[in-house]
Amino acid sequence: MFTEALKETVESILMLLLTAIIPTLVGYGVYKFNKWFKAKTKVLDSEYAINMFEHIGDTIESVVNHTTKTFVESLKRSNEFDAENKIEALKKSKTAAISMLDEESTALIQKMHGDLNNWVETQIISILEEQGSVKLMASHKS
Repeated sequence: MFTEALKETVESILMLLLTAIIPTLVGYGVYKFNKWFKAKTKVLDSEYAINMFEHIGDTIESVVNHTTKTFVESLKRSNEFDAENKIEALKKSKTAAISMLDEESTALIQKMHGDLNNWVETQIISILEEQGSVKLMASHKS
C-alpha cells in the first residue's frame, strides 16, 4: 500500500513536470525555428531585396562614373579610347564594383541571379548604355 501510494505520487509529480516542461520546450523550439526560418527567407522578402538592389545599383553606378571620369575621359582626350580600352574600362569597373559589395549583397545577387560576375557586368553595360557614355558589346565576357 505504501509502495502503491509512493508510485502514484511519483507518477503524479512526473506528469506535472512533463505537462509543464513539454509545452515550454515546444514553444521554445517553435520560436527558434521561426527565427531560423525568417533568417533563411530574408532574401525572399521583396521590400528587403528591392532596397538592397537599389543600394547595389547605386554602388555600381558610382563605380562606373568614377571609372569614366578617371580612366575613360583621359583616354578620350588623347584619342586613345579604342575597343581594347573600352574592355579595360569595363574590367576596371567590374573589379571595383565587386570589391565594394559586401557579403550580404553578393549573396543576394547570387541567390537571385546566379553568376555574380556576369550580373555585375550586365549592370555596368546597362548603365553605360543609359548614359550614352560608351557603347560596349554586351556579348563580351571577361
